[in-house]
Amino acid sequence: MKVILDKEKYNKIWNDITEIFKFNPSSTTPFSFNIKYICYTLNSIWTDEQEKIVNDIFKKIDHCEIYALDYKHDCFEYNPNENIELNYHYHDDNRDCEVYFPSYYPDGDYYFFISKDYKYGLLGHPWRKEIYIFGNDLINEFKNKEKELNITIQ
Repeated sequence: MKVILDKEKYNKIWNDITEIFKFNPSSTTPFSFNIKYICYTLNSIWTDEQEKIVNDIFKKIDHCEIYALDYKHDCFEYNPNENIELNYHYHDDNRDCEVYFPSYYPDGDYYFFISKDYKYGLLGHPWRKEIYIFGNDLINEFKNKEKELNITIQ
């Protein structure tokens, strides 16, 4: 896992998110997809076990680094094989600040987990308690884990 500190790269990623997904956090419909997706309601706050299930889904889909994006906060490049635990954080001595890795469950901020080519991912809506899943393989894996994740298709 590494924090994306390059401002140009950080801005390009968020510009891509805005362009590709029409992300507008101020809107009642913050995303607009031109690709197949599925929206789930999150029926409970996730446990460590549910967080691991989602991480295992990402590991199964691809073995590459993906983006872990926390809107208006630190963003990361990471590989799900790193098995980052729920609520992981550390002190960054160079910047003298706490760094918080986002969870797959959007708990107050928009959290996005997206392949670097934007072909699959999870977009989390914090106050609606929704996740948007896109990419056929990822959609299929989430369908297989609906009960364990306590999620409902909208």
